[in-house]
Amino acid sequence: MTDAIGDRCLAEIEELHRFFQHWLGDATADPVEFARFEAVSAPDFMMVTPEGAVLDRATVIDGLRQARGAHSDAADPFRIEIRNAALRIVLPGGFRLCTYDEWQRVRGVERTRRSTALLEARDDRVLWRHLQETWAEPKPSN
Repeated sequence: MTDAIGDRCLAEIEELHRFFQHWLGDATADPVEFARFEAVSAPDFMMVTPEGAVLDRATVIDGLRQARGAHSDAADPFRIEIRNAALRIVLPGGFRLCTYDEWQRVRGVERTRRSTALLEARDDRVLWRHLQETWAEPKPSN
C-alpha cells in the first residue's frame, strides 16, 4: 500500500533537516531562509527535548533563529543525517505519526536523537505539530 501523504511527510523530515544542517552549520546563512522553518511550524507546535523540557513554538523559533551558525567549523563541518525514517500511524485529516533517527556530527562528536513527530499534510505544505526527541545510546557527555 502506498501513502502519498506519508511520503510527503517523510520527505519533509529530510528537507527540514537539510535546512537545519545549513542554518546551524553556516554562520553566513541568509536570515530570509529562516522563513522555511517558521512556515512549517504549526501555530500550536510543541517539542519535548531529549532532556525532557517542553517548548512551545515561539521558544523553539527564537532559539533556532539565534543559533544560526552555532556549529560552523570549516575544519570539521557540521552534519545531520536522517536514518530509519518510517511512517508509523496513519490518522484521519492528513495527520501522520513518523519516527526517525537524527544523526549529528558536531566538532568531531557524533550523537543521535530518536524522534517521533506528528505531522499534518495540507494542500500547500506539511506542518510539524508535535516533536518528541530522546537521546539514543550512547548519551552525549556534554
